[in-house]
Amino acid sequence: MNINSQTDTLSRKERDKLRNKQAILEAAVHIFGQKGFADTKLEDVAARAEFGKGTLYNYFENKDHLLLCTFEYAVNNVLDFLYEQLSSVDDPMERIGLIANSQFAYYQKNTNFMNVIMTNQQLLMHHPASRSVFERFQELKKLVVKEMQAAIDAGQLRPGNPKHYASYLSGMIHAQVRSLRAGELPEDQMNADEIIDIFLNGAKS
Repeated sequence: MNINSQTDTLSRKERDKLRNKQAILEAAVHIFGQKGFADTKLEDVAARAEFGKGTLYNYFENKDHLLLCTFEYAVNNVLDFLYEQLSSVDDPMERIGLIANSQFAYYQKNTNFMNVIMTNQQLLMHHPASRSVFERFQELKKLVVKEMQAAIDAGQLRPGNPKHYASYLSGMIHAQVRSLRAGELPEDQMNADEIIDIFLNGAKS
């Protein structure tokens, strides 16, 4: 959610409400990312955003609703960042590499976003109101599939199922992200280029 692209046609009151909501979401990203859903209290989020607890209820029904909106906010930020990176690249293979590198770059700079997505994913998957949020999350997977198909069509990848290819690459990326989050992999050893190389050429000498 980028408020700068939404404020031009809004009244001052509407702009203030949008900024307040973003401040709460940014605070929630930090608290949910650090503590997880179960251990987060709305008072914690309110204090982080420098609002009274009652102010949160002007924007969110309860903690469940806040988590859903926080997850959507995090996913939107990841996708906005990725689309911006892709806007000047046309070659399918370059775009695939950029998708991998952009995910790593974003996660490294925004660890709380990563923690919200990784820590609360199972809870959100089973939440009755999370369908629309997960449809947005699926955009990333669909984008990778689209680029795999484009690379196959261009003869850059051998014929195969683009969904399988996308799944293999995403699995390699997410495995490194999980290892980073678990402290098993130092941040300076995250290497998207190596993953792309192994994905395309294998590890065989």
